Parts: sequence; structure tokens; C-alpha cells
Amino acid sequence: MMGSSFNSPGLRSSMRLLQPIDLEYFVEICRQGSIAQAAVALGVTQPTLSKSLKRLEQQAGARLCDRNARGIVPTEMGRYLVTQADHLLAELQATQHSLQEMSGVRVGTASLGLAPMLNHHFAPALIEQALAQRPGLHVRIAEGLFQPLLQQLQQGELDFILSSPSATERTNPDLRSELLGMNRFIACVSHAHALAKAPVNPAALNDYDWVLVSPRGILRHVLADVFKAHELPPPVPRVETNSPALIKALLFTHRYISFLPEDMVAAELAAGSLVRLDIPWLVWQRELYLTTRRDRTLSPAAQFMKTLAADRARADFARAAQ
Repeated sequence: MMGSSFNSPGLRSSMRLLQPIDLEYFVEICRQGSIAQAAVALGVTQPTLSKSLKRLEQQAGARLCDRNARGIVPTEMGRYLVTQADHLLAELQATQHSLQEMSGVRVGTASLGLAPMLNHHFAPALIEQALAQRPGLHVRIAEGLFQPLLQQLQQGELDFILSSPSATERTNPDLRSELLGMNRFIACVSHAHALAKAPVNPAALNDYDWVLVSPRGILRHVLADVFKAHELPPPVPRVETNSPALIKALLFTHRYISFLPEDMVAAELAAGSLVRLDIPWLVWQRELYLTTRRDRTLSPAAQFMKTLAADRARADFARAAQ
């Protein structure tokens, strides 16, 4: 009796392992909130996705999605499956890349998140070095503040982040943060700016136009605190932007002051096209960390890129400190 019950077709069907393609389809359906949009994103037909979803629900023995006015949303069990599917698919991809590595095919993808200020000199040099050593590598880079990048890391979209997490974020038990060095910020102007050669009166700094990053990040708060500590009103920027390229372009109009990472403008300072303002207290050092997920096994390609990025950042900081 027991043997015939265990071998019944219905029970054997329910015992089948979840298929990676069904998990991939399910994650995309939940991400898009629509079977139609997921079909477009995946390049498959809507009936294919509907059948895949039905198959998953049969295996789970419960409904995984609800439909409402806004589209498709996962149930509690569906949300659990999305989280597990992200991990499982990432592990499968890492395994595939490991097999390719073992067979001598040095390909793979590395996905990293970078603070905006690292994308001017650091990122291009890192990519050039990586591709010189591993020509088959595919690199994906996301730029942004730490919190949006962290969400992508937790969803498995990024392998690691180079940025400056808060103390609370660094102690997150699900994350591993590795200190790389101190990133020093300085005030600078164009060589043709009025303050480039004249003695600088700190009390007159607000008489000039500033271009600064937006107030959402910590940098603006730090700058305000530094000025207040010297009983001066913090600078009110004429222009706010999170684009390092635009900040530099505006500096070269010879009108603006900015507060930037020293390594970002090192080449211009050495060439004399930009000048650091001679105000000893107008300096801030910020720790740069490499952050990964503790439960994530990196593919050989991602591990290669992680090691290369950490080594290059440490070398850059060492040179800046000399």
C-alpha cells in the first residue's frame, strides 16, 4: 500500500525539483508586476510564462501570485520564493562560471556598484587593467549612493560595492565590509579663478559661487559641520549635481569652488589646471569600503574583479598619502 501510494503519478509530480527556468521566469514576473511586460523583457510568449507560473504553483501546492488593480503581486509564499530564487540562480550562475574557469574559458561577468566619485579615474583604469588580464570578461557597473546600491546587492544584481557605508550598515550581519583606505576631500578651484593665487579669507568664501553634490549624501552635512565649527555659514551652492564630469566642467569655467575627492582631481592638480585652496581645516577624510553579501558565493570572474578593485584602491590611496 505504502509503495503504491509513493509511486503514484500525482505524488511523483509534486516531488519534482524546481526548474531554474521556472524560477527565472517567476522572479521576472514579480519584478515587472505583469506577465505581458515580463514576456517582453524575457523574449518569450505570455502563454509560456503562464504555464511556467502554473507549474510552480502546482509544485508549491499554493498560490504564489495575486492579481490586483496594479498588476501581479507575489503572495507571502511568493515573496519567499523570490528571495530563495535570487540566491539559487546566483549560485547556479557562479557554478557555471566556475566550470568555465576550470575548462580554461576565462569568461564571466562581474557586476559592481561604485560611488559616483570613483567613476572618473578609478573605474576606467580598473576596467582597462581587468580586460588586459582577462579579455573575455564582461563588466557591469552601477553608479549611485550606498543605499540604492545596497538594494541591488541584496537582490543579487551586484557582486560587490565600493562606497562609504554608515557605521550601522557596516555592522549589518548579512554584509561583509572591508576597509580599503581613506578618501580625502579638498576644496579646489580653476587655476584662473580669483582665489587661485590670492590669499584666501575663509570668511569670504561665500562671496563666490560653489558647485556641490546634492544634499542627500553625507558630504554636504560634513561640509556644513566643518564651516560651523569655524563659526562660518556653510556654503550655499549655485549649482547642485551628482555628476563628477559636470562639476569638473563647471570648475573650468573659472567661476566655481567645489569640494571633491583629492584622487578625483589628482591629475589636474599635478598639471596645475586646478588649484587646492590653502585652508588647512577645509579637509575631510572618508573611509572607503568594499562590501559584499556574506551568503553570496562569487563567481571566479566576480572574485577576480573584487580582488583587483581592492588592490587598485589600496594602491591609489597609498600613492595619495605619499
